[in-house]
Amino acid sequence: MKQDCTVSQSTADETMCFQTSDNNEFPEGTHVSEPDNTTGSAIKMCQQVNIKSKAAKEKVDYTSWSYIFVHNQKVKSIEEQLKKDGVPHFVHRTIKYVPRHRNGNGMRKVETPSVSGLIFLQGDPETLQYYLDENVKPYRLCKNCSTGKVATIPCNQMEPFMRVAETDPERLRFLLRPFVYYSKNRTMLRILTGENAGLEGYVIRIARDRRLVIDVGGMAVAISGVHAERFEEVHKNESDKKERELFYKRNLHERNAFLDRYFHRVRTIQEVSAQVENIEMLRLQTLADVRDKKLDLKDAFATFYFIIEEIGYYYAPFIDTLNDKLSPIFNAGRTIMQEIEKIIAIYQNSDMQLHNRYATEYEELQAHYGYLFEF
Repeated sequence: MKQDCTVSQSTADETMCFQTSDNNEFPEGTHVSEPDNTTGSAIKMCQQVNIKSKAAKEKVDYTSWSYIFVHNQKVKSIEEQLKKDGVPHFVHRTIKYVPRHRNGNGMRKVETPSVSGLIFLQGDPETLQYYLDENVKPYRLCKNCSTGKVATIPCNQMEPFMRVAETDPERLRFLLRPFVYYSKNRTMLRILTGENAGLEGYVIRIARDRRLVIDVGGMAVAISGVHAERFEEVHKNESDKKERELFYKRNLHERNAFLDRYFHRVRTIQEVSAQVENIEMLRLQTLADVRDKKLDLKDAFATFYFIIEEIGYYYAPFIDTLNDKLSPIFNAGRTIMQEIEKIIAIYQNSDMQLHNRYATEYEELQAHYGYLFEF
């Protein structure tokens, strides 16, 4: 399974074309060149209104946005539900032109979400989750893979992003790696001029062109058309640095805490080999427990899902510097992803509701950690 965005023109796969400049310093007034080609995207959003739900008993201060992943076939119906309930939401769409008839005569326009099943919601995370639990089960707000907490996007970051999407959607490209991947050994910049003043990110060369890569709730979005703007370096304060710690604090449930005992930081080839053995042992033990009816498929899915999160937690921060040494671990993780795909396929023939739910969770997993298993 792959995200729809992997084949979308508005999503950049920078795996083979990622380049960096020799000098990571960008003094004020730096200009960057941009490509001329456009991608053809569109935007659908709902204007800000009050949430009409049981969760809105008290006045809500709309200070941030969060997002959910839903099954791609559910996007339209959930949008209708959100619109009906007055929940501010935002979906970035890509316009594709396909033949109108089989003989190829004529073309028709088709709009699809740029990232399969991705819907942004505005409001307090706790209030939003209450609304989802009451009205749009069983979806949960997504976490930021670099902090382990529910992803929140401040309005002063989300509004410029939506403004660009509304006026020039072709300038936006969703990247296949999370934002934290681009933060190592690079200088954070802030735009000082133009309608996008205040946007912060990294100027990175993608497909032979330089773009500003910004953080959208842990996801990375590249914006073109900033070559005429002026920049300043951003000096992050201590709270920001603390939030970007490699190993954020987690409160694990009992079973996940048990699984966590089998993961450790690695420094040598021997430690890498031991970690690979642990992952394989957990995989085989989980499958054996399912056969012996000690676990059901739901528990197996949750176990494999957490194993992927563990691999991302312990090893994603070092993929740039230790990729060759860590590749056996990522290969082991690829087998775990395959087990998840098998479970989803089983439910396709027995329980479509669970199939769609797990397919959606798999999309989210791919969005956060799929790049680790591409090599």
